[in-house]
Amino acid sequence: MALPGLQSMPAPYSTTRIHLHWLSALVILWATVSGFGVALLPVNYPLRQWVEAFNPQITSLFIPVFAWRLWLYLKSPSEQTCGAGHLQRRFAKFTHTLVYACVAGVLLTGVMMMNHPVMLLGVMPLPQVIHSLPTLAEAQQVHHALCAMLAVLVVLHLSAVLWHQLQGHSVLGRML
Repeated sequence: MALPGLQSMPAPYSTTRIHLHWLSALVILWATVSGFGVALLPVNYPLRQWVEAFNPQITSLFIPVFAWRLWLYLKSPSEQTCGAGHLQRRFAKFTHTLVYACVAGVLLTGVMMMNHPVMLLGVMPLPQVIHSLPTLAEAQQVHHALCAMLAVLVVLHLSAVLWHQLQGHSVLGRML
């Protein structure tokens, strides 16, 4: 659904990809905002403890969803950006690929940096993968760097959506 008076680009995405996009957006925005937000709180603060217990569970449940989304992205034909030049299309493809790679890295390092087993939904244990304290510290550093990079990419992505809207080319129309 395009905004009135704005030209909408063709919809190259399947309904499944659109639903996975919005589910991914919710999980990624939640994990990013809550993760960086609670980092400002004392370690023993109840809200921080709750987020630090909840986020590994929600992101662990998100891993198969993201894998499905990544698989659909990789098998889909390259998207054409309506009216965009070759350089702009290549930049958009590169940036989207970077977002996927960054999310994969965040999820992988998130699993690796767990410093204790996590009980998924109170039913299924997720074991601690790494037990070496120096290696855990490195995984946490890489994880935090990737989270910061992902936050920058999300801002870039949202800025591009806004820019396209203001140019009269509704990219939101393709994703609703």
